[in-house]
Amino acid sequence: MGVNAARDRLLATFQERTGQGGTLVVLDAPPIHSLWIARHLHLLLELDLTVVIPEAIRGIFAAHQDCRKGREVLVFLDRHTPPLIVSSGAPQKFYGFPEQGQEDGGRLLVFALVGSPADWRASGAVRHVHFVDVRDLAWVAKEIGLLDSVHEIAHAIELPGEIAAWR
Repeated sequence: MGVNAARDRLLATFQERTGQGGTLVVLDAPPIHSLWIARHLHLLLELDLTVVIPEAIRGIFAAHQDCRKGREVLVFLDRHTPPLIVSSGAPQKFYGFPEQGQEDGGRLLVFALVGSPADWRASGAVRHVHFVDVRDLAWVAKEIGLLDSVHEIAHAIELPGEIAAWR
């Protein structure tokens, strides 16, 4: 699978408009951290996806109530559950849980939002999971009209010299 294949599949779920877009499972804290820095946590609500956040990821922010980020992320998650789903159990259990939604080759489309898709792919995780990162999410949000530019997020979380990696 190519580097942009998961991002392209995520975009296709919105372009096809055939039911729900699938499920986005947040398997790492860094994407939430990045969206908080960029002030775009709202994207988790605006995308036509079922968003699942394992309790372990919520717990990372709950354990840091002494800092602004921890408090604000926790308030956001708690205020928006539902529609966000905070679920107990190991993140791996969400790789293919059955639920109504759009299917790809007979399987529910599951997108995993992670800090580094390459690391997760190399770990030998389940093949039918499409690993995406914040750059992929921003690019898709721009393409479907939720962001004017990916730079709204890129400038907040990357060094200025690395912005070219977002193209």
